[in-house]
Amino acid sequence: MAGLGMLVAASGPLQAQNGSPLWQRLSMGGVGRAATQIDSVFIDRTSVSTAVTGGDWVSYLAARLGALPIPDSMGIRVAVDSQQIRIRGRIRDLPQETRALFGPIQFMVDENAPLEATVVMAPTRPGVVRFVLTTISVNGFLIPEALLSRFLANVGRQYPALTETGRELLVATPVDGRVNLVPDGVRVWIDSTPPPPR
Repeated sequence: MAGLGMLVAASGPLQAQNGSPLWQRLSMGGVGRAATQIDSVFIDRTSVSTAVTGGDWVSYLAARLGALPIPDSMGIRVAVDSQQIRIRGRIRDLPQETRALFGPIQFMVDENAPLEATVVMAPTRPGVVRFVLTTISVNGFLIPEALLSRFLANVGRQYPALTETGRELLVATPVDGRVNLVPDGVRVWIDSTPPPPR
């Protein structure tokens, strides 16, 4: 996952005019925009809620992973709905060190082959948001689970911010902080509802 840049409004994320998903770029600018917005809610507490575009959010996650810098020429795009994050690009858009993790497969597939990954949010405890990579397809064909698991384990070793499986990224939040996927972005807010009595 890595890099985007679009306008963000606290009233809600951008919507594609025809109802189709809005594909957004990763960018270094997106890292800064997302960090400013998230900090305004979770750290500075100057806002109760904000909406970050999908491109800026995935750029921010790429920074959390340490997958920087994000080149302006990167062709990776992101689309978000309330169920999942889709990340689309081509083999050539991946950093060389990430391509190397594919092993012999990288030499068997054209570098212009389309690549798509699906990431979902998974339940977790207060103070942590969990994102899980569920599928990767190359040229429209899903990578078989046995091969995908091996590849992602290599990714997990390269990026310590991921869990050992390479599938999961845990993002710390305040205990009262909440994150959820919305069309074309991510909503971040403070839950002021008092916890139920023990």
